[in-house]
Amino acid sequence: MRLETREALSSKLLRSVRRQMFEDARAQLAILNWGQPVDLIRDYAEPVCLALALQVTQPSCKDIDSLNQLARQVSASSADPFAPKLKLRSKAASVALCPYFASGPMPLRESGFVALSQTMVHLLGNVWFGLINHPEEWSRLHRQPALIARGVEELLRFAGLTRFVYRRAQADTMINGICIRHGERLTLRIFAANRDPDRFSNPNEVSVMRRSLGQVSLGAGRHACVGAPLIRTATLAATYTLVERLPKVRLLSPISWRGGDGFRSPSSLPVVASL
Repeated sequence: MRLETREALSSKLLRSVRRQMFEDARAQLAILNWGQPVDLIRDYAEPVCLALALQVTQPSCKDIDSLNQLARQVSASSADPFAPKLKLRSKAASVALCPYFASGPMPLRESGFVALSQTMVHLLGNVWFGLINHPEEWSRLHRQPALIARGVEELLRFAGLTRFVYRRAQADTMINGICIRHGERLTLRIFAANRDPDRFSNPNEVSVMRRSLGQVSLGAGRHACVGAPLIRTATLAATYTLVERLPKVRLLSPISWRGGDGFRSPSSLPVVASL
């Protein structure tokens, strides 16, 4: 399945996705009224990510609003995996989505639609929230948007969604004096690893010029996220277009958060822009 997905996410497809996403992002930004507050989540991230999901997964259903609502139910359970009611709704929504995604590798069917139309929105919300709170970095990228290609890893380190993953030890091993036995189940705290002060200087700050890389938001090794090239491409295109257009933005109100133990992100990002 992983091999089939990697082959589907060819260089040709990624170039097509990048080109189309730049077009969609610039078109969406152009129709917004920057003379009044704009919600970067509702008014920008959601429509652009939905267009991306449709381009990549190509569902057979024409009722896109219904697909989007079902995808939100699945995503809500991923964000808060220990909520029983959300889990039940997610299972029902996944079953309802399946018939509309009959072709392509499994990760690029209904789960891919959910990831691109919903989870990608959460990721971009965290990325942009981080940049808004580091205005010097936003300004740097506005002056030199080409730096985003370099800065994507830093943005994923700082804003990555996944808080933890589970693994099972395949052999006895020692890490920092702690013995892990074969067969033991481990909880790997991705968020903590990405903010490890022994690995990253000033880990709670965004610096797109950071030299030390090695973020693990998308996993690593044989279990790395198979859609990582697509996620990086989408993060780059949506963020490049935004900072290219706006020299600076100001957040209008305190942020409310959505999600749970799986991941959290801003519910909205209402901003006023300086053009």
